[in-house]
Amino acid sequence: MAQPSYQGLFIWHELLCHDTSAASAFYERILPWKGQPFSPGSPYLMFRGTDGQPVAGAMRLSDDARAIGTGPHWRGYIGASDVDATCGQAVALGGRIQQPAQDVPGVGRIAMLTDPEGATFGLFCPLTDSYSGPSRSAFAWNELAVRNREAALAFYQRLFGWQLRAPMDMGGGFYYQTFGIGQQDFGGAYSIPADRAMPPAWCPYAVSGNADETGARVIAAGGQVAHGPVDVPGGGRIVQFFDAQRAFFAVHSMPVAGAGTGQRKKPRATASAPKAVAKKKAKKPAKKTARKTPRKTRATPKRRAAAKRAARPAAKSARRQIKRRVRRVKRRVERRVRRAKRKVVRLIRRAKRKAARKK
Repeated sequence: MAQPSYQGLFIWHELLCHDTSAASAFYERILPWKGQPFSPGSPYLMFRGTDGQPVAGAMRLSDDARAIGTGPHWRGYIGASDVDATCGQAVALGGRIQQPAQDVPGVGRIAMLTDPEGATFGLFCPLTDSYSGPSRSAFAWNELAVRNREAALAFYQRLFGWQLRAPMDMGGGFYYQTFGIGQQDFGGAYSIPADRAMPPAWCPYAVSGNADETGARVIAAGGQVAHGPVDVPGGGRIVQFFDAQRAFFAVHSMPVAGAGTGQRKKPRATASAPKAVAKKKAKKPAKKTARKTPRKTRATPKRRAAAKRAARPAAKSARRQIKRRVRRVKRRVERRVRRAKRKVVRLIRRAKRKAARKK
């Protein structure tokens, strides 16, 4: 039996947050999305693109999730023709079921799991086999960060038949590995450095018209840029950020043809253009019409020195910004470590109190 077109692909993305109305306001400011209820009175929020088609969803974190310390985050759903059978196979490969398979009226069948490294992902079997999902046009990439990249990708390879590309050496012992199905690559993975305090997770990359402008809008909307904007191999630019509720997200944009080249567009030819040029030339003295050396090659040592001096403040400003970002990241890591330590101390105290009661 032929597999449906969505098998093994990311076909839906969903935000879990504290306040869906605030999330709608934030993402409407940074992307061409519009948030509205899935149906009148529904708590589930649907993001729609400029064409009115759904691109992603959002829902409030459950009280149980909040109780165990789960914060706002994005999660992706991978297409599966048989959700129940895929759940069983995932468990046999070392995965765990977070939410058993269940039917969503009018939508399809879903389940939530974690891979052997602890990253959460969903399974989704739509009601129609021809479903292709909006993610191919709304989302450009899906990135997995885990402690053991090789083990995690081996799990997904066996579960969905993903084809793994050769790891890319990014320098400093850091490797990045992409994956896909056939000729289509749709994601990458890397191992989290031992000294970095971050949980295993998937991060989706939404399609953006301009990553640099999106980064600026993120800051204006109350978010915080974590990395970028930077160029990436294969073309385009990315920016990773925390939204206003601290959910981690990213966008990717491809370069616009003719942009960033420093070349000016040629003026449009018109019937009056030759006359205007002739009139302009007639006003100039004859001795100035012939220039042996082009202006752009006549830079003197003094002008070059002045240009270097003018560039120094910008370089210093960029270094200061990088240092500030590094300090912010260090403070975030330290805060998380302190919270984790306090949580461990509380758990130990509770265990001691329980043991004392039993005695």
